[in-house]
Amino acid sequence: MESVVAVAAPFAMVVAMGWVVQQGKVRRAELSRSSSREEEAVMGAMQAQIDKLTDRVAVLERLVTDDDLRLAREIDSLRGRDRPPA
Repeated sequence: MESVVAVAAPFAMVVAMGWVVQQGKVRRAELSRSSSREEEAVMGAMQAQIDKLTDRVAVLERLVTDDDLRLAREIDSLRGRDRPPA
């Protein structure tokens, strides 16, 4: 009986090591997929914030470059009251 165990033990160890390696690969792949999804979510949120900031910069550029009369009209129209044309 001991000779059977002595012969089978190395084979069992090789099978166990193969199983451990395979499980490690599976786990690594799972972690890679989940981190990719998380990274995509973060990147999407960052892109949305960049889009908002780009729009705000465009508005600020318009405010800086427009003349005072048109700026006053836009402010009044945003407040809900129209200024009579000059």
